Amino acid sequence: MIEIGEKLRTLRKAKNLTSKELAKKVNISQSYISRFENNKAVPDVDMLDRILNALDSDLPSFFAPDLSNIPPDLIQLINTVKTLSPEARVKLNEFLRLIIKDT
Repeated sequence: MIEIGEKLRTLRKAKNLTSKELAKKVNISQSYISRFENNKAVPDVDMLDRILNALDSDLPSFFAPDLSNIPPDLIQLINTVKTLSPEARVKLNEFLRLIIKDT
């Protein structure tokens, strides 16, 4: 079972943020972020929600059972795809099918 801190670190790295940058976004100290990521402290729900919002995520996604097995680059891709319009997602799927077909 993956710890909350590991999941937070994975999300942060997927966003290409340092712990200092994340701390600044959430308006807490870098050491506080470090304590969470190293499982030395557990954020309360409000703090976790603030951190996840800064990472363009949310509580339901964070606690989804599959998230623990997703590598950071795939999380980054998923977050990018979430910002696309439905039409753009259709075009992206068509493009990906072409890439897979050619390999």
